[in-house]
Amino acid sequence: MSSAAAIPVTAVRVAELLAEGEPMPVYVHVFDHPEARVLVDTGITGLHPAVADMDPRIFPLNEQDFDIRGVDIVVNTHLHFDHCGGNHLFAGKPIYVQRQELDDARNQNDYTIPEWVDAPGTRYVPVDGEFELLPGLRLLSAPGHTRGS
Repeated sequence: MSSAAAIPVTAVRVAELLAEGEPMPVYVHVFDHPEARVLVDTGITGLHPAVADMDPRIFPLNEQDFDIRGVDIVVNTHLHFDHCGGNHLFAGKPIYVQRQELDDARNQNDYTIPEWVDAPGTRYVPVDGEFELLPGLRLLSAPGHTRGS
């Protein structure tokens, strides 16, 4: 049994999409770790013709009462458009992602929106499998939704 204190996590709604005719909310999550503020996924910040059929309603982080400058580290669970569309807001910050996911996003057709993955200033830190991001906060490989989740 660990005596480590719980790390506060806050969900922030950044969009709503229509998936198979049903509304699907899109959230990002903020981990307020004692050593750094970690943002898991970045949501969507703009419209794109590739996803117009999903009737996106966006609530971008940079238009909410959210301190973007207070984020120290970004983690992308995977690189589908609704998880990486705000990566450009964190230019220069380390963005951790599984190496398999980054390779697939860059090399598979119709995988995501490429210009959102490789927006100017993005600085990916590819990881392979389990990785201790901060004490008590680990990244795990969880393939399923994508090979590199």
